Amino acid sequence: MIYDFIVESWHFDQQGKSTPIESNAQLENDSYWLHCNRSSAQFEKWLMDEGVDESIIESLLASDTRPRFQQIDDSSFFLILRGVNLNAGKEPDDMLSIRLLYTPKRVITCNLQQSKAIASVAKDLRKARGPENIEQLVIAILTQLNAKIDAVIEPIEDFINAQDSDEFSNEQISEINSQHRKLLKLNRFLKPQLYALSALSKNDIAAFEPYKVNIANQLDTLQRIVDTIDFYIAQIDVINNRIAQLNSEVMNRNTYLLSIIAGIFLPLGFLTGLFGINIGGMPGVENSSAFYWFCGLLTGIGVFEIYLFKRLRFL
Repeated sequence: MIYDFIVESWHFDQQGKSTPIESNAQLENDSYWLHCNRSSAQFEKWLMDEGVDESIIESLLASDTRPRFQQIDDSSFFLILRGVNLNAGKEPDDMLSIRLLYTPKRVITCNLQQSKAIASVAKDLRKARGPENIEQLVIAILTQLNAKIDAVIEPIEDFINAQDSDEFSNEQISEINSQHRKLLKLNRFLKPQLYALSALSKNDIAAFEPYKVNIANQLDTLQRIVDTIDFYIAQIDVINNRIAQLNSEVMNRNTYLLSIIAGIFLPLGFLTGLFGINIGGMPGVENSSAFYWFCGLLTGIGVFEIYLFKRLRFL
């Protein structure tokens, strides 16, 4: 029987073999991993019973956190990470928080929603091809988190390259803005995560000395991801500027056309109003052909104005 709040539990022996933990009694052993549901009140009580520092418990259970690294002592640290949300009905940029407590004896991770990165690590352990100790487990979690993020942002490049056009539909503009918001939300957490991994790579914990290169590789991967996101954001800004410029050109063209039309009809309207005033009798009333002469005059003036505008290259 094992605690209800435990989602995944694995023990690592000295030969590098991992086996599932099936009873609470096995938690007395060294070198194990527990992945827990942090919403359980039993989880909080267990942490307190295990002697975990109160400030670390608060960080493990906090409702809203940003990525950070905190070295507790010469052999322990606390790490908050973010991963994309690949659960059904969720948006990837609604990032999941994964909290990780490392001690020489164990690794404790926890979150609320299911993490595909954690699930992938557990799947590898079941197939006997996963990490061989708790230090490698930390590296495996970092690797899976980066891989899932990479898979989410990769299709965005094709989307951006497809926007090479001088015409944009409302659906395209809406999708461009949606991708822009997604990238900004990813950047909000991935940049602090970059600093957290950088701090982890500089730690002086002896057990991680053989894995400095692995951590550095994951740091480089995350740096590339952040740089790629920054590049995509800049490209979308260029696209949005082009859309704004195209809209401005259309508006200016329409305004110019309306100004030309107004310029043509303004004198015609003036003459029509002038001849329509009834002061001492309307001109031309006695002549039955006056209306037709007047219409011809207006037509001639209109044609002359169009000719003049074309000569002046207004049309």
